[in-house]
Amino acid sequence: MTWQRALHFEDRPNGDVAVLDAQDRREIARFQGEQGFLRGALRTLARERLRRGAGPSEPFVLSGHDSGRLTLSDPVTGTRIALESFGPSNVAVFAPLREAGR
Repeated sequence: MTWQRALHFEDRPNGDVAVLDAQDRREIARFQGEQGFLRGALRTLARERLRRGAGPSEPFVLSGHDSGRLTLSDPVTGTRIALESFGPSNVAVFAPLREAGR
């Protein structure tokens, strides 16, 4: 693994998904519209937390690997999503979050 970034994802009243840096809770990105892949990935992680009785207080972790792969994982449940498995356009949704807001 070459880098990691801890992130919170929060639904907004207008339907947007806000991305917050876990260190300072500052909003670093916002996704508008349907965002099917993003929402699907987050639902997968959130559903596993709910199944285990865990809440949203801990962040998810976006990781970049030496091979260029990206994973989104939940340290609470151990669930990992290999984002590249869903194609380059879906990886492109998450890739900018590495440097967003910095």
